[in-house]
Amino acid sequence: MKALRVMGWLAVGAVLVAEGAEPAAGRIRGERVNVRARPSLQAEVVGQLNEPAIVSIRSTTNDWIEIVPPAEFDLYVHRDFVQGGRVEASKLIVRAGPGINYSKVGEMRRGDAVQVRGEFGEWLRIAPPPGSSLWVARSMVALPEPPTPKVEPPPVIASPSSPPRPPPPATTAVVPPPPPPVPAVPPPVAVTPPPPQLYTPDDLRLAPVDNQGATVQREGRLRAAVLVLGRPSRYQLVDENGGGADTICYLRGNDAQLRGFLDRRLRIRGRQYWVQGSRHPVVVVDQIALLPD
Repeated sequence: MKALRVMGWLAVGAVLVAEGAEPAAGRIRGERVNVRARPSLQAEVVGQLNEPAIVSIRSTTNDWIEIVPPAEFDLYVHRDFVQGGRVEASKLIVRAGPGINYSKVGEMRRGDAVQVRGEFGEWLRIAPPPGSSLWVARSMVALPEPPTPKVEPPPVIASPSSPPRPPPPATTAVVPPPPPPVPAVPPPVAVTPPPPQLYTPDDLRLAPVDNQGATVQREGRLRAAVLVLGRPSRYQLVDENGGGADTICYLRGNDAQLRGFLDRRLRIRGRQYWVQGSRHPVVVVDQIALLPD
């Protein structure tokens, strides 16, 4: 497919980059600019960039810029689907962090090469694969100026029967001043990204106790919790030993995923928080393992 030329800015300010064309380049302006997994202020922060780092732009919206992940950033895939440095599944989801609760930022196909940089439990830390995308707030990126179209004057064709035109009177040509020099684009600045920022329940009133956010592992059956005033979640893990159903903890995470595991026995690994007014802690789910009934 031939590359499409960018004909200025659209009404919403979107930049179109055709398939196969080189992405447009933008310059980061500001220090410690967050690069996120999705175009949302609630999305995970995958890393940070400093001015004047250069990013490759895939597309823009009114508020966000979709970029090619910088080569120094780390992304994650599940280790069970990678063998010998290549993808062994028909489709492998690339995520912003080491867990199924992290956002999807790309996909890989069977046979794709995987550049592994390290391990994190059941997850592999990898270099960003082709096709993956991250997002930066539009206000933090200086966009390239649209090209100015050159208009050629129409040719003047004299009629054969018309007498030749006299030459125009001599005038003093006004020479416009030369345009200001275009500053050279500085080379990209390599920045070591911080580890991904994990989701924390900022809508809960945390109790003033030590060890909030500690990593824990719990086993039990997932039940729907009755929604009452002050209850921190609609899901709870219960202990059925002795014929009862005692609450172990409440769960926060991907609602659609948790709903699919209702009434199943699970091993949950995540981060535990104590909430004011609740007898049981809230665990923010990072990993889920299905147990036999």
